[in-house]
Amino acid sequence: MGLDTVELAIAVEEHFNIEINDEDAAKLATCGSLADYVMKCLRARGDTRSEDDVWTQVKETIVEQLGVNPDEVTRGAKFYEDLGAG
Repeated sequence: MGLDTVELAIAVEEHFNIEINDEDAAKLATCGSLADYVMKCLRARGDTRSEDDVWTQVKETIVEQLGVNPDEVTRGAKFYEDLGAG
């Protein structure tokens, strides 16, 4: 994981009050996989917010942390190849 993605993981952890362990973080290659992971963590603790709400918040966090255009942040976008995260 590069510095950009470490900072992104920390921001997501803080925003959603979850913990992303290093092993799981290494497997989160796309924006969609990150959103799915967040949903899984939220559901495990009984949080019922909608998938659309979670996706919107994850996307906003990605845009803020990586400084990318919101149009580039799709569920299939890869952090390194598509968004230039390091």
